[in-house]
Amino acid sequence: MPSRESVSSSPALQSWKLPHGHAVTLKPRTAGVLQVVSGRAWATLDVARHTPLADAGDHFVALGHDLPLRAGQRVVVEAWPYHGQDSIRLQWVPLPESGAASRWQATVVDPARDIGVGLALVARSMLRLLAGLAGFGDYLVAGRGRVLRGLESNAP
Repeated sequence: MPSRESVSSSPALQSWKLPHGHAVTLKPRTAGVLQVVSGRAWATLDVARHTPLADAGDHFVALGHDLPLRAGQRVVVEAWPYHGQDSIRLQWVPLPESGAASRWQATVVDPARDIGVGLALVARSMLRLLAGLAGFGDYLVAGRGRVLRGLESNAP
């Protein structure tokens, strides 16, 4: 099946059928939403420098679960078998063009979200480290008023 390297940004909704065993590559010209009208899809998003980690990789998209895509973001979609269906129906819904909003999202909001995720991981790691050190507190202060057992002491 030929790849659709650039999804048109016309206001009319575009819908197409994708048979089981076939894949299509999409690279929309404008931001929009990929919707599954029937069946289930397996979508693999390319990892780019400015792609948030939560958005990269594989996604399973079913009816009612939309996959938002930014302009120029490449995704490979294939049909995922569901209750014996031999194909899926996809629909592309372009978002209204707002250059300032998408630029703000890509240059400010996404990096700020990545920093927030990173700081949350650092805070969680610090808490785990402090809890681990607190568990060894009695060993760290050994010899300061605590009587050591035979195997813990350094007796001659």
